[in-house]
Amino acid sequence: MRRDASPSPLALFRAVALLSCLALWLRQALPLAWLGQGGLSHLRQRLLLLLGPTAELWLAQAAYGLGFAGFGWMLWRCAAAGGKAPLPAARAALMAGQVALALLIDDKLLYLTAAELALLLPWRAAWTALGAQLALMALACAWQAQRLDGRELACNVSGSEVQAPTLQRQRGQLWLDAALGGGFQLLTFGVGCLGAAERRRRERLEATHASLLAARQLLAGAAGNGERLRVARELHDGMGHHLSALNLQLELMLRRGAGEAEPPLREARQAARQLLAEVRSMVGAERSGRAAPLQAALRRLCEGRRIAADIAPLAASDELAWRVFAAARDGLDALGDRPGRLSLSVTEDGGAALSLGRLDGKDEGWTKVFREAGA
Repeated sequence: MRRDASPSPLALFRAVALLSCLALWLRQALPLAWLGQGGLSHLRQRLLLLLGPTAELWLAQAAYGLGFAGFGWMLWRCAAAGGKAPLPAARAALMAGQVALALLIDDKLLYLTAAELALLLPWRAAWTALGAQLALMALACAWQAQRLDGRELACNVSGSEVQAPTLQRQRGQLWLDAALGGGFQLLTFGVGCLGAAERRRRERLEATHASLLAARQLLAGAAGNGERLRVARELHDGMGHHLSALNLQLELMLRRGAGEAEPPLREARQAARQLLAEVRSMVGAERSGRAAPLQAALRRLCEGRRIAADIAPLAASDELAWRVFAAARDGLDALGDRPGRLSLSVTEDGGAALSLGRLDGKDEGWTKVFREAGA
């Protein structure tokens, strides 16, 4: 990536999300550190409800620390791109773990998971997962509302008025916070959709760039073969004809009798024959050309994708290389951003067998066999 290029949406999201996790952890840890053991009774978090009213301060601090650390690690791993990206099943498990931890330690972490759903999942799957996340948050709030402490005291800033708010009021405030949290989740989901659109545009651009670079490699090989063929034709039509005529003249002079000049003429004829043989050998080698750089082109085509490339060396002509390359490019475009495997092997008759399949095993993929003759 160029120095002046903007960071990718996934890289920016990972950095911002980790900073947000750190800020939310400090928001939980600092009040506990300042208030001490007495501060636990003023927090109505679900994790503390599960730990029980007799939980120690160090246990609460450790639980929150492990929860935020686990959430940050799963987010970092889930948002990995390129060859380090997890498989769809692993990514779904990581997202489910993030949602579970967010419901336990801090609902504001659900803002990050909402944006993550839009960034990493297809459109329909992202909306379905967001609906499930909102439903789980509602269930968690309903569970929490049944365990609120009706003896909790509240006072104004001056401390002149102390009262015990009713459970109905506490539950109303809880559901109001949940409604606001759901609205902010929709907001971050929309921001994630914008990032997902930018990410897809970048991926298409990177795939097009890799395809152009791979095609340039094949074009360079074809241009080199064309230049060698032109040089071979010029050698054959120019120097080869002149050397053949020179050999005929020397042979004619020796047959007529050259007298004392016969030994030098024989040496000249031998040198001319050897030079003509070298020219013919050179012309034959240049006319045969060199194998197209198909292996390097296919590896370049797979760069930046989640494609495992198994490319065997193949001495292919330019025509065969272009046909194999076109089929591989069309197959990778149809595969999209799903993980897969691209294989190229040599058939018994000297042709090429190209195979493309998905790593998750949802379909069998396809295999195409190419030969030098025929389409």
